[in-house]
Amino acid sequence: MKTSSRFPAGFTLVELMVSTAIIGLIMIVLVGMTNQTGQTWRHATEKIEKFQSARDGFESMTRKLAQATLNTNWDYLDKNGNIRDKNVGSTAFNNFVPIYYGRVADLRFASGPMYSSTSYTLQTNPPQPFTGLSPSPDIVRPGHGVFFQAPFGVVTDTSNLGTMDNLLNTWGYFVEAGGDPNRPTFIDNANVPQRWRTRLMEFMQPSEKMSLYDPTDKTYKWFTVGLTGANRPVRVLAENILTLIILPKLSKADQDSRAAKLGVQASMLSPDYIYDSQSTLNPGANGLSDAGAINPKNQLPPVLMVTMVALDERSMQRLADRYCSSAQKQLQGSHGGQVVGSPSEMVMGMDVVTNGTYNNLFADATRLEDDPNTPQPGDGDLYKLEQYLTQAGCTYRIFTSNVSIRGSKWSRIQTK
Repeated sequence: MKTSSRFPAGFTLVELMVSTAIIGLIMIVLVGMTNQTGQTWRHATEKIEKFQSARDGFESMTRKLAQATLNTNWDYLDKNGNIRDKNVGSTAFNNFVPIYYGRVADLRFASGPMYSSTSYTLQTNPPQPFTGLSPSPDIVRPGHGVFFQAPFGVVTDTSNLGTMDNLLNTWGYFVEAGGDPNRPTFIDNANVPQRWRTRLMEFMQPSEKMSLYDPTDKTYKWFTVGLTGANRPVRVLAENILTLIILPKLSKADQDSRAAKLGVQASMLSPDYIYDSQSTLNPGANGLSDAGAINPKNQLPPVLMVTMVALDERSMQRLADRYCSSAQKQLQGSHGGQVVGSPSEMVMGMDVVTNGTYNNLFADATRLEDDPNTPQPGDGDLYKLEQYLTQAGCTYRIFTSNVSIRGSKWSRIQTK
């Protein structure tokens, strides 16, 4: 005989409590995973956005560096390597005695350190390309600079020259530290302190204002005059750029061949980062056993290794607070609102630590990535700068690229 309960079957109280606990645990795990995924997404997005301006500036700079041109040709030279004077009928023109053919070019290319520090002196021949640009008290230029010509077609006289898209321009890149160059003059610095930053600057000289065709000018007036003038043709390409490092290099095949015969330093095209297309005396120009195998005169370097160190806004503010006093922030200099202060306090990247521990970085190209004086690989100047930034709690990004210059028609051997 069948019997049945008058109450339907169901869950016991214990079963309900267990299932509720399990569901709660699952929800906690799901919420944690969702939060972690959201935080990861926000962190990645924030990190990309932090350095987006630096990345855009770096890509723009490397694209334009690849278009550098020199337009070399061959002409008669005298015993001193000079071409005939262009003033027909002059004494120099009439007394010219041709000896041999050599490369000549009206265009120029120059790169090298732009900073000036009492703790850093470069003993070389030729002198630094930018000796005449020693920073004034209110402008500091840490890192390296590079200046060249390229057919960008930038003009201010658009009515007469606007249709000539391939006109040559003098162009350049460097890092400048100071106050906001675009700060309006009516803002009171006492109430609104200067925003001290380091910025990647782009020098853009219009075609009609180029001044490099003077054959007697063996200096760097072709860009220094415009760079130091009242109305500088410059713009900010990216903010919070700590330093810029430019290393002219040979092709890998030439570099390896010379390194096997001469050693690393003697084989480098510019072991102290300096390059001047108007000189045969670039460091590395005269090899030991194969003198004349490198002669950069009137030649573009085949490759430029471009390295840029960028910080995020918070890290740059931390360094600005540390190395630029509040009194300096409130002063306005004579160069578009730049900060007045001691260069030894404001130079960053080269003399970023005042006690000298990190002075003289990026002066010897053999120490850029590896220090030959230590057995540990990867402990060069870049590593030392990274060490400091990490210890200072800075968030940074290092951009680097080997830029092949399309207009470089490199010749290995020239004996004159």
